[in-house]
Amino acid sequence: MTLSASPHHVVAVTALGTQVHVEVAGGNAGSVAADLLRAWSRCDARQVDDVQGRSVRVLVDDDPAAVEDAAARGAIAGPSGSVVGDQVALAVTLQAMEANEGDLLMLRAAAVADPETGRCVVLVGPAGSGRSTAARTLARHFGYVTDDTVAFTAALDLLPYSKPLLATDDPAQGLQSPDDLGLRQAPGDLRPAAVLLLERHAEGFVPPVLTEVPTAEAIAHLSGNASYLRSLDKPLHRLAALVEEVGGVQRVDYREADDLVAVTQQLLNRPTPRDVETESAPEPTVVELLGPDTADGGGRVRRSDFVDFHVSDGIGCVMLGETVVALSFLATRVLTLLGEGSATLDRLAEALLVELGEPESGDAKSLVQTHVDDLVEVGVLTRV
Repeated sequence: MTLSASPHHVVAVTALGTQVHVEVAGGNAGSVAADLLRAWSRCDARQVDDVQGRSVRVLVDDDPAAVEDAAARGAIAGPSGSVVGDQVALAVTLQAMEANEGDLLMLRAAAVADPETGRCVVLVGPAGSGRSTAARTLARHFGYVTDDTVAFTAALDLLPYSKPLLATDDPAQGLQSPDDLGLRQAPGDLRPAAVLLLERHAEGFVPPVLTEVPTAEAIAHLSGNASYLRSLDKPLHRLAALVEEVGGVQRVDYREADDLVAVTQQLLNRPTPRDVETESAPEPTVVELLGPDTADGGGRVRRSDFVDFHVSDGIGCVMLGETVVALSFLATRVLTLLGEGSATLDRLAEALLVELGEPESGDAKSLVQTHVDDLVEVGVLTRV
């Protein structure tokens, strides 16, 4: 049996605002398509006649030879829907992310929402941080938005992606619909109210403790959990806008997902800067070296080619290629003073001495030399 010769069922789902067609073939195609319609019901799943645009090919059959042949031709293949379900969800997500490259800010994260207001808490964490378990647990109390990928428009509206998810942490159990798991429905209009970095501790008594993360550190952390970040215009500024929108990123140390229920409610109750009428802060003044540095002294440096550079409260971060580097205060000042030009170490030391005064220990030039060497080593500065 081949993929093209077997019966076909096509299920269309909406993921991150993008329609993806799942083409199911094989002897078990009918029952698998029905399962997909139920599992993806909150993603506007419906059966259609033809495959159009972005698609995922699936074969589910009891014949091992048919499964092997379909897999060799690039399809997702297996003997049952429970076996291939996780792969289908991943493939749909990847298709949706690829379609939104350069447009949406996309984080590998979960999210739940206040069922009435649509204010969301976004849960960010790597594998092992308990993100999926937290999403299942919290969505019994709050609206389920997603357990997988959180996407923001340029205006920071949050797109729902209520995909099916595992009932337990055992992949062998297969994916189930949010309805079957008893997860609450999220409203249609969603806005971020908080971003929570998950730090799960597997042993010992760990009461949930919230700690605010400095902006530059938060941007660097979020960048490590972002997809297609470099494709965005001014990507660090997009992340900084999210941090500002929620009034700062929080980290939570915790052990059990149930411990996050009260924390999530606390964050949803907290007003964000958008909720409080305040005067807009003035744009920070960027002071660069005045006039060209024509000295012949050694150690002249300039900025490397950045994807983006963002400064908040005097602390900056730089995106070089796919890497984001969080800077110290003094390293940020070195980059700011350089601007688009170049300068010698003597000139940088002189400018920083005028601005900041004598260092508490050592001399200004040695301090600048140390920071410049570090910045050159990580690729932020280039010697000329």
